[in-house]
Amino acid sequence: MPAKYYNITEAEMDAFLTKQGFARVSIEGTTEFVYGKRVDQDNLKLTLRVYTGIVPGGQSRAVGEDAIRVSLFMGIADGVENGKPKWRITKLGGSKRVHRVENWQVNLQKRLDSWLDFIPQHKCPVCGFPMIPRKGKHGMFLGCAGYPNCTYTKPINNA
Repeated sequence: MPAKYYNITEAEMDAFLTKQGFARVSIEGTTEFVYGKRVDQDNLKLTLRVYTGIVPGGQSRAVGEDAIRVSLFMGIADGVENGKPKWRITKLGGSKRVHRVENWQVNLQKRLDSWLDFIPQHKCPVCGFPMIPRKGKHGMFLGCAGYPNCTYTKPINNA
């Protein structure tokens, strides 16, 4: 029997994530509520984000529209602007989506607990940043997350 859709409220999501150290963040271009938490590892400035699928008004999107997603991002210093450090954000990876069903908290917790799995295993031999899959005109390759400051690439089949 397929799982039944559950309409997660803003209050339920907020309570679940804030007790784990997440805070709501504003991401330009998103209409859903997003939560973030610093999870630095291996001298990398990392943020774990949860895209909730909950929109202003406090309810989940309708059945079949998107799901909860967990993604890991890395911040890279990219100069100074107006006297403050400027950061460029690069996505390193993420989990499969979490469906909005009655046991959503259990499923989401599994994704949050496995965030270290989102860090790419290959490191750039030039700068030490993670190597992430990219698609170019000749197909897939690994590219340094530090691009454009580091332009090291490696074919996927030799990774």
